[in-house]
Amino acid sequence: MKLQKGFTLIELMIVIAIIGILASVAIPQYQTYTVRAATGPELVSAARPLQLALAEYAAINQGLPTDLADLVQWKSGEVDTTNGNAALNCLGLVKDVVYTPGTTKTEGVITITTYSSTDTVATDCADAGAEASTEASMQGKTLVIDVASNGVGNLNFTVDAATSTVPAKFLPKIGG
Repeated sequence: MKLQKGFTLIELMIVIAIIGILASVAIPQYQTYTVRAATGPELVSAARPLQLALAEYAAINQGLPTDLADLVQWKSGEVDTTNGNAALNCLGLVKDVVYTPGTTKTEGVITITTYSSTDTVATDCADAGAEASTEASMQGKTLVIDVASNGVGNLNFTVDAATSTVPAKFLPKIGG
């Protein structure tokens, strides 16, 4: 009787098929993960200063501003047109962060816009590394964050997935 050494062809083919199935699931998930890891922190960090300004305002005034002029702690926009177009917010792939007050002191909306491939980046910001995302599906998109106040100084921030144009699989987690 001859001793068998090694694996049979069918055993090797089964192992290769299993590896192929695992790779077909893992590679797309990994690609999503890398884009989310590259874009999510920039979107969240762009919103943080405005969230802080709103929290300070709400703590003092027991609600959100109903007029943007009341929010003196925040200035939005890539460039300051009143100061020789000096850079204000060089935020990587984020072009602009805008707060839109609601009609009452209990609501408002933060809108974050990313650069598109056709946008011209302000010189100061380009020097700081601001540019459109290398991921085409993240160019020229908006992330909408609803802001709610309970009327006694506490705020809640919620990503509005229905209004945001950022693909759902790339939406960051923002709360509290």
